[in-house]
Amino acid sequence: MDTDETTNTASGGNTGDDSAQTPPSAGDDGATPANQDSTVQNGISGQLGARAKHLFTIPPHPDTTFDEENFLTLLEGSISLTMEEKKRVIEAIPRLKIEQINELIKIFEEEKQKFSELEKEFSDDVAKLKAEREKEIQMQEIAQEEAGESEGDKSAAEELKKKLQG
Repeated sequence: MDTDETTNTASGGNTGDDSAQTPPSAGDDGATPANQDSTVQNGISGQLGARAKHLFTIPPHPDTTFDEENFLTLLEGSISLTMEEKKRVIEAIPRLKIEQINELIKIFEEEKQKFSELEKEFSDDVAKLKAEREKEIQMQEIAQEEAGESEGDKSAAEELKKKLQG
């Protein structure tokens, strides 16, 4: 898809095979565990594997304009940040100036390059760190699914209650 190519180009000028790493989202009603496992296996060099849909949603930031897709791809692909740290970055976005956001993007791109270099020399260590981060992501995805199911259950219960009351 054009967005994947744009994202990869914007995230470091690499228009190589990275775009093939992102699973297609057209016709996908949600990421299945099988899809998630394949994205973990196909991680981009220096980053965690891309996902069919983002874990985070950027809150409104009326004072800044930036490539949110690229930002989310870099943030979610970060190997060095824990899930909690990624959440704090997302929560801070409305308070950040564009210069700070641009600096974060630069840092994420540098991290991607450094981890790509480290993977060549210390592949086992980087693989262990990636596995830890992927496990955090899977736990986050499960929590989001459960929260969605809980909201669905609540609304279904409310509808049933309204029907019974009448």
